Amino acid sequence: MFETIRKARQLGAIALERVGEYLELLKISVEIQGRNLKRQIVSYIVITLFAALGLIFLGLAIIITCWDTPYRVISAWGVAGFYALATFWAYLAAPSRADSASAFDTVREELQQDIKLMKDVV
Repeated sequence: MFETIRKARQLGAIALERVGEYLELLKISVEIQGRNLKRQIVSYIVITLFAALGLIFLGLAIIITCWDTPYRVISAWGVAGFYALATFWAYLAAPSRADSASAFDTVREELQQDIKLMKDVV
């Protein structure tokens, strides 16, 4: 019985010792996650803006080039179809570009290691 109490005290001391470290690690992970999110949002906005402008001007250039030809209607529908295909392709490609690594993985790994250590002690 005294052995169980001694082990419980050791576990309590380890847990109290690690709480501060967990909080510091969590704070750092939140900062990293926030910085990564801001960077990702800004890059997506810039990419979207320039892609949209590029596609608009490309479509206008194609339609204006074919304006005095019998292919005016075909070129306009071709540009519209290309826009639709590009949108569909971007939709399909978007999930594959997501970063699956999280800054909180480190906190989770540390907690799992400490839980394993505590189970081994008991």
